[in-house]
Amino acid sequence: MDKMLELLIQAFNMEYEDIFYYLREASFYKTKIKGAEKIVSTFEEFGRMELRHADILAMKIIALGGKAKLTYKPIESIPNMKDVLKKHIESESKMYRIYAELIEICTDRDFKLVLKGIREDEKDHLEKVTYLYKRTKFR
Repeated sequence: MDKMLELLIQAFNMEYEDIFYYLREASFYKTKIKGAEKIVSTFEEFGRMELRHADILAMKIIALGGKAKLTYKPIESIPNMKDVLKKHIESESKMYRIYAELIEICTDRDFKLVLKGIREDEKDHLEKVTYLYKRTKFR
């Protein structure tokens, strides 16, 4: 498998993992934490964005002759908000690096622009999650 396809599949799987995490956490915080509306709406928005990213990646994987197959990993339960936000900081940082690498090796000019847009979304996610981490008061 070539490097481009390998990275696309890795990114596809990471996007889906983040979809599951963001939407599950948004649902949990909506019912369990008073005043969590900002985090809930942010996580719901990020979940929708990650789904769009995954769809774009799946189409490109298929166009390149690969299979957009989700490698299922059980979603770990993270007991507190501080660790949830740290996990998202790590994940979004890794996604940003993967998209940077994809942009570097991509020879399709149009798809390179798409990848740059997704990378900017990941940068935005990273900045917002980092902001929430710094602004949230943990016990």
